[in-house]
Amino acid sequence: MKHSNRPAARSGKTRPRQASAAPFDVLVLATMSAGKTSFINALIGQELLHTANEATTACMTRVEHRPGARSFDGTCYSYSDQELARLKDTTAAALRDWNANSDVKRISLKGSFKIVPSPAPGLVLHDTPGPNNSQDRRHAELMLEAVRSISFKALCYVLNASQLGTQDDRVLLEQIRDELAHKPGHPIYFILNKVDLLDPEMGETIESYVGNAYRYLTGIGFEQPIIIPTMANLALYARKALKAQTLTRSQRLRLHQALADLQDTKRSLLHATVVPDTIKKGVFKALNSLERQRQLKAFDEQTREKNDLQQLVAVSGLKTVEALIKHQRQTIKNP
Repeated sequence: MKHSNRPAARSGKTRPRQASAAPFDVLVLATMSAGKTSFINALIGQELLHTANEATTACMTRVEHRPGARSFDGTCYSYSDQELARLKDTTAAALRDWNANSDVKRISLKGSFKIVPSPAPGLVLHDTPGPNNSQDRRHAELMLEAVRSISFKALCYVLNASQLGTQDDRVLLEQIRDELAHKPGHPIYFILNKVDLLDPEMGETIESYVGNAYRYLTGIGFEQPIIIPTMANLALYARKALKAQTLTRSQRLRLHQALADLQDTKRSLLHATVVPDTIKKGVFKALNSLERQRQLKAFDEQTREKNDLQQLVAVSGLKTVEALIKHQRQTIKNP
């Protein structure tokens, strides 16, 4: 450590190095079953946090990106902030058990996100319990505590595309609106998740659902909301496949169908996205580059499949969110 500090001091590069590793906290909020945890797993690039068709997040979970780490180190803490358990190689099963333990208030995880390109060091994602009328009141209390205590630089709010306007969702959004009124300069990204489950033949187009979300959010008081139609589960499956991670039979089938439909849906997904033009152009540029590679190169079947998977991730909404986060980090670093 001493050897690395001395040259940096002589060359005048100590401060930039510290700034690049400074924590950049992203808070992720949603009501129950919006797909919040799947969204976080997709940003991480593996099924680290437990997901199910029910409320699965009961405590706060902090996930920090540490480039080069071979596994995720995990620690869980009690409501009195005492360490309850620690693991060097934390599994999804262990996290499920910790999350189900009523004595656990928060979990801390540190490891390398398995995505390409790798995020800059210091990116921290915060998973929070999703408030629901049928759940423990502590869920809502923990969520509000996270909003008030975490020095987040950006907030991702996950909406279920097919369940806009529920009472729980509106109450939570009004709370967030009021909380952010005291935190100017904290952007909020609305993740319109599960758009892959819409049925265009029944009139459920991505454009119409983004329009519905825009009117819903502006009606609550969010001016010019950023809205990203997202397929978090499919992005996660694609990233797992790119890293040769095991997929279940159901996941393989859904991914296969998504790749078959990709040519018909990919541009409509990006066109419907409501983000600054510079961000949208950047994602389109990445997609165009992948398309040119596929056309110009004599790909074998395996390489073509890899290219298709990369295109799916590019239009899934995840690349757009990552571009927004990167832009916000640069804005803070170079105001």
